[in-house]
Amino acid sequence: MKKAINNIKQLEMYFRITLNEKEKLYLNYFFKKKVIQVNNNKIIYPKLDEIKKQTKQLTEQLKELKSKNNFWKKQKTNAEKYHKMIPINMYAKRNYWRHKIKTIINKEYKQDIEDAKLNERVLMDPEYKQLFETFLVDPDYRQKLKETVNNSIVYKNNNIGEYSKRKQKFKQHTAIKKIEQVSKLIIETDFKLKINLKVAEYLKRFS
Repeated sequence: MKKAINNIKQLEMYFRITLNEKEKLYLNYFFKKKVIQVNNNKIIYPKLDEIKKQTKQLTEQLKELKSKNNFWKKQKTNAEKYHKMIPINMYAKRNYWRHKIKTIINKEYKQDIEDAKLNERVLMDPEYKQLFETFLVDPDYRQKLKETVNNSIVYKNNNIGEYSKRKQKFKQHTAIKKIEQVSKLIIETDFKLKINLKVAEYLKRFS
C-alpha cells in the first residue's frame, strides 16, 4: 500500500528504525519541502538517480564556492599587504636607484619632489608607475604636476597617494563582504549536500 511520509516519526515507525540527532537534523530539513513515498516497505520516491544527480550538482557548486572564497581571501590579503610591501619591494627596482641618485646629484629634481608633495612610498607605488617614470625624466611634467598639486582644489586636503590608499581600502572592504557572502553559501550548500547524502543512504537501504 502506497503511503506518503512527511516527518521523522512516520519514517521511524514505518521502517522500525531509530535515527540519531544528526540524522534527524538532516531529514527534518528534507521533510520541510519534500516527502518520501513508500510502498510495501520500500521507498519509491524520490528516486536514487535523481538524488545522485542533485548530489553531483551540489558537489560542483561547493567546489566552485570554495574556489571563489579562496580567491576573495587572496584579494583581501593582497589589499592588506599592498602598502606594506612597497618599501620592501622598492629596493629591487632599477628606477628606485635612479631616483635616489638623482636626488643626490640634481637639486632641482629633489626640490620638485618636495614641491609636488611626493615621497618614496608614492613614487614606488605600482599605482603611480607611469607618473613616476615620467616624473623621473621629464622636467616639464614635473612643473605641471607641481602646479596641479599646489593649485587644484582636489589636492587641497589630499596628496597624490590618497587615491591608492582609498582604492586598497575599497578592495579590502569588497573582499570582506564577498567572503561573508560566499562563506554563508558554502555552509548552506554543504548542509544541502549532507542532506542528499543521508537521503541517498536510506534509498540504498530501503529501495
